Amino acid sequence: MSAVSRPRILYVEPYEAGSHAAFTRALTGGLDAEWTVLTLPGRHWKWRMRGSAAWLARERSRELRGPFDAMVASSYLPLAELVGLAPSLAAVPRLLYFHENQLAFPVRAEFAGERDLHFGFTQLVSALAADGCAFNSAWNRDSFLDAARELLGRMPDAVPAGWVERVAERSVVLPLPVALPEHPGAEGADVPPGPGRAAGPVVLWNHRWEHDKGPERFFGALFRLAERGVPFRAAVCGEQFREAPPVFEEARARLGPRLLHWGWIPEPRAYWDLLARSQIVVSTARHEFFGLAVLEATHLGARPLVPDGLCYPEIYPAEFRYAGEAALEAELERLCRAWTAGTLALRADRRAWTAPFAAERVLPRYAERLGALAGRAVPLARDRGPR
Repeated sequence: MSAVSRPRILYVEPYEAGSHAAFTRALTGGLDAEWTVLTLPGRHWKWRMRGSAAWLARERSRELRGPFDAMVASSYLPLAELVGLAPSLAAVPRLLYFHENQLAFPVRAEFAGERDLHFGFTQLVSALAADGCAFNSAWNRDSFLDAARELLGRMPDAVPAGWVERVAERSVVLPLPVALPEHPGAEGADVPPGPGRAAGPVVLWNHRWEHDKGPERFFGALFRLAERGVPFRAAVCGEQFREAPPVFEEARARLGPRLLHWGWIPEPRAYWDLLARSQIVVSTARHEFFGLAVLEATHLGARPLVPDGLCYPEIYPAEFRYAGEAALEAELERLCRAWTAGTLALRADRRAWTAPFAAERVLPRYAERLGALAGRAVPLARDRGPR
């Protein structure tokens, strides 16, 4: 396939970090297109949602001229503003991708009652400016649409008829195309019963070090288990930022002898190796729209223990979910004691759960969706002929 015949796609991500960056790599590397990729570093998220359209229109005006057959943008971009500031984009079919939505994002306890609805409203306007919307989970889509109906229902007048319905009818669920590694740990081999289990199972935290992931719930449960002499070790990794919730430093001091690992792991192989050594991966998230971290650990054989809500029921059976902090603590204690005693295996081959999210399974759905928007085929990268 010659370069001239490849579809031309504009990709805009104002918050290039974490799962957003992984999505960028998977999509632009997995679909054979002539990509124009415009990103900004993943920091200052509020400023990104306020100022990214103006910055792109002023600083990347040449790249935005195109021509393009389609456009993909994350919901951190105020899409309507960018189309207004770069009018040539009005003729380009636009897909808006929701990694998360601000209408359902939890408010920090110290700011309770002070939710800034402008960010969620910006996303609602962006959805109206898009030709299609894609959400990484049904929970993400449904929570956004339900909150949008409630928000617009509170407006005094001049609410456009059918706004949410128009967005809903053009919305689909497209999970992240996850790069799942080929790793021996995925076979789920566990430490055999005996002396090797004396110190207890490895309980993993591999989430962002931020308030919405509920670290106080996670460490609070571990503190109480430690006080009761429950055998376990802990591995704490995940993406860190300049400021982390204070409970992390408290946990490092209180759990010191039990810590198998502490801190961010930049090298992918070392990260996969740690996941393959873990028996239990826990989520205490106050919000989760996809749950990439738990999915990665599950793929490497760890037993998930996740809230009974948010996006998790779409992936994990009921026996792997808990309802409330007391249930989390009780289940963790049961699993740790049984594994140490040799009466329970925690690690297992769970690739059947994660396979539906593998990039090679998901990318054809993106190719189909973008092809429908662009009015021309968008081939997979593996379909490329000689150039």
